[in-house]
Amino acid sequence: MAEKLPNQELLRMVRDALRDQLAILDRIGEAEAAIEINSGIEILNDRLGEATSVEEIERMQRRYLTD
Repeated sequence: MAEKLPNQELLRMVRDALRDQLAILDRIGEAEAAIEINSGIEILNDRLGEATSVEEIERMQRRYLTD
């Protein structure tokens, strides 16, 4: 039988999987979907008590919010 994982660990696994998917969306130019996935990542970071790094926020802003 599969080991039962604590919610924090499950949330971290989902967040990490979303980061992998974000990289794929970014690579294929799906900016709108990437922005939505990033929002989910930030929500999970908050729930985990792990702040999104300033570097990550700045990278996302440069990539998706510049003119």
